[in-house]
Amino acid sequence: MTEMARNRRWKRFVDPQSGKALVVPLDHGLTMGPIAGIHRPDEMLSWLDTDAVTGIVLHKGLAERLGGKLNCGLIIHLNGSVCTDEQPDLKQLVTTVEAAVRLGADAVSIQTNFSAATASHNLRLIGHVVDEAHAWGMPVLNMVYDKGSDAQGLERLRHFMRAAVELGVDALKVAAPQNLQRIPELIDGIQDHTPVLFAGGALAGERALIELAAATVEFGAGGICVGRNVFQRSNPAITLMQLQSVFRDDVLSENGFARSLTLSQQEPELAL
Repeated sequence: MTEMARNRRWKRFVDPQSGKALVVPLDHGLTMGPIAGIHRPDEMLSWLDTDAVTGIVLHKGLAERLGGKLNCGLIIHLNGSVCTDEQPDLKQLVTTVEAAVRLGADAVSIQTNFSAATASHNLRLIGHVVDEAHAWGMPVLNMVYDKGSDAQGLERLRHFMRAAVELGVDALKVAAPQNLQRIPELIDGIQDHTPVLFAGGALAGERALIELAAATVEFGAGGICVGRNVFQRSNPAITLMQLQSVFRDDVLSENGFARSLTLSQQEPELAL
């Protein structure tokens, strides 16, 4: 019964024209503090008020302050840590699904950074959050990162993605492969039932971001979930319109998918 409710809510994050999600996470303040681009929260409204944005990710405090002023989908992030923590990858719950429902959320999200030290904690966390969220008919976006010391190939990440799917998550956010041509390998057997959104990482060249969006279209992924590569640019509104144009018009980069400027594969301890 709740599957219908979850599907209806998730559709709020998908642009009906392109079939892609363009989600902007703005939860960085909990982990990193008032970094450039989000240090004055109210100013974010000036560039977020566009139909290019299909959804935003916020912690509960800013959601109460900003969420009602925007027309896009709202995701409440449920866990987190500060970057000065002794174990920043061991992210703890900081609110509940019920609190997200009271805020009018359309979905909830959690971030799980997988390593030998965090794997058991993460599996318990995913299972608990999925059960609680699905009882409310609320979809769960799981941001999955491989933090192992040997995080070179895709097999470990595919394992963690599959584990999250086994536990019932409704959508995934992951770092794209360094070689974008390997996207089909990464999302094979997953994207057909669980949307996969790609993270942007640390601020990088604009061409790299556009190529990521183009590859998302070419290889049939669910969309992108990009924070700093939007809000730390001089004109975030223009960047968002460019990304929307890639999604809607299927505009590919003139040099294919080879990245001229590499997006960071080493995410900080936050939802990007």
